[in-house]
Amino acid sequence: MKKRSAGSALSIGAATHVGRVRTGNEDAFIAEPLVVGVADGMGGHQAGEVASAIAVQMVRDRLGQGAPSLEAAEAAVVAANSAIFKGARDNSDQRGMGTTLTALIVLAAEEAAADSVRRFVLLNVGDSRTYLLRGGRLRRVTVDHSYVQELVSTGHITEIEARTHPRRNIVTRALGIESTVRVDSWVMPFVKGDRFLLCSDGLVDEVDDREIAEVMAANSDAQRAADALVEAANQHGGRDNTTVVVVDVLEGDVTVDDTADLDLDLVWIDQPKTGEIAIQTDANPQPVEALPLEDELPLDQLSLQFQQTAPAEPAASGRQITEEIPITKSFGSAPRKRFGFGTLLFWFGIAAIITGAVTLVLAVRHNAGDDPTPVPTTPATTVVVTTTRATTTTTAASTTTSIAATTTTLGGP
Repeated sequence: MKKRSAGSALSIGAATHVGRVRTGNEDAFIAEPLVVGVADGMGGHQAGEVASAIAVQMVRDRLGQGAPSLEAAEAAVVAANSAIFKGARDNSDQRGMGTTLTALIVLAAEEAAADSVRRFVLLNVGDSRTYLLRGGRLRRVTVDHSYVQELVSTGHITEIEARTHPRRNIVTRALGIESTVRVDSWVMPFVKGDRFLLCSDGLVDEVDDREIAEVMAANSDAQRAADALVEAANQHGGRDNTTVVVVDVLEGDVTVDDTADLDLDLVWIDQPKTGEIAIQTDANPQPVEALPLEDELPLDQLSLQFQQTAPAEPAASGRQITEEIPITKSFGSAPRKRFGFGTLLFWFGIAAIITGAVTLVLAVRHNAGDDPTPVPTTPATTVVVTTTRATTTTTAASTTTSIAATTTTLGGP
């Protein structure tokens, strides 16, 4: 069987920009014939940019000729995690550095020899994203490892609310933060006409999915599409670095008509995830206590306790890292609501009002009972009704009773 070149079956465009606010670019990307990827570093100058550079360099070096297998592709990402973690531990200027990574790698021909179908391996750690535009429909393939994504997935907030959530910069998984890392992975066939978009959050924080789809549809060339997406992010504010890689599949072994079973939907953490691995790179790891998922978790409970000899310095880029928050299955029920201090005060106030009303009614009935004699009335006269209320004052020596009279005048015609 004659081997076909996977590189010639792809058209690749890439673009990156520092944005309109930041002074340095902590993003990095790969745009090689057989491997593409985007890494978004965090940790500030001389830290975030170092972490992202290490990630893309190791993936390029190990997978530049394609991935021999799914396991080899995942191992390259795990090795990058170890290198970044070691660099942060050994260099005080780089403590706390980390990076996201989303990468698309062509699987070696030998792996596809059985059915002659060329395939991609898609890998993801963090909140950089990979999208697929197929048949005019834009779908998100990867799942963000972020605090707000977990709130969305458990029904606490909507996708629209997530875009402006004050904690949208918190990621729950990244390379270099711990000695172990779990890699999300997928294997997908070449489908002619497919267009993949790999991007950092600098794009998706500024441009919504609808506009992303419109820009991609309006630019048939991969490089022009990448440039247009970066420009759109800057037009919307450009508050972060923006990096985009666009991959067009020019040849495919599966036709669009045969891809009904390839529809890609989000599968969240509480469902089985095929192809995920966890490799321990520390001989004596220390377990990290998991955090419970609440309606809102205090930020002081979200800081990750790094296993380092000295405390990690805060990230200058403003992005925060936390350990993964466990998800509790809801089995389709609505999210559990928690009663706070305000709710307690509300019900206490209601109880006080009811108690006061009951006391007032009883007092009135008691006062009415003190003068049971009915008072005659006539239509042409003015009647004065006198109600006597007894007030008792008790002292240590004696009890004094005083009588207070209340006069009510009823007017006649």
